[in-house]
Amino acid sequence: MKLLERYGFYLIILAVISELVLPFVLGHYIAGYSQTEMLISSFGETGQPTKLAFKIWEIVNGSLFILGAPAIYARFNATNHLIALWTAICIAIFGIGDCIITGVVDRASSTKEVGFTSLLHNYASGAGFMALLVGTFLLIWLFYLEHNQFMVISLIVIFILSSIFMFLFSMPKIPIIKAFQISHRGLWQRLNLLFLYLPFFWVAIKNVLFNKK
Repeated sequence: MKLLERYGFYLIILAVISELVLPFVLGHYIAGYSQTEMLISSFGETGQPTKLAFKIWEIVNGSLFILGAPAIYARFNATNHLIALWTAICIAIFGIGDCIITGVVDRASSTKEVGFTSLLHNYASGAGFMALLVGTFLLIWLFYLEHNQFMVISLIVIFILSSIFMFLFSMPKIPIIKAFQISHRGLWQRLNLLFLYLPFFWVAIKNVLFNKK
């Protein structure tokens, strides 16, 4: 555990960078793939040439997030043990839900094929998204307890932006407003993930630089 607490931030940095470059690398192997319209999970659909690579990539990334979580706990344990623990749990939930389960369980390529595995894929991914959003809120709380006003304000802005992009991405799944068609769902997904990753990436970078001094 001490090893993970010491080097976990490097794993989080690696996982975030890997997640962000994944769609741009795999996108080259699917003809006509649109980064702004198509979802990242499309790479893992049946019949896609990227299916196996996507699955392995996501399982590895999920494992990196889980292994990196103890470093977040160790960083904030002295600030507040319980909040630090739940922040680390949120990261682990994301690693399991949006990465590992997404890699293991197939997503249906059309609404006609939706079954248990596809629903599990969708709900696990959604749970992972929400876990990182809650984790961002907990980070705000932790920095508030540390009287770090700059980080509190910065993370509040990131939290708001992430919530907006999550709403835009989720609109087609919300019964009351799904009738309102919205384009560029792939773009909203990528921006949502970017701002969900940013708080933890930022904390990891700050601690890596601090430990080198």
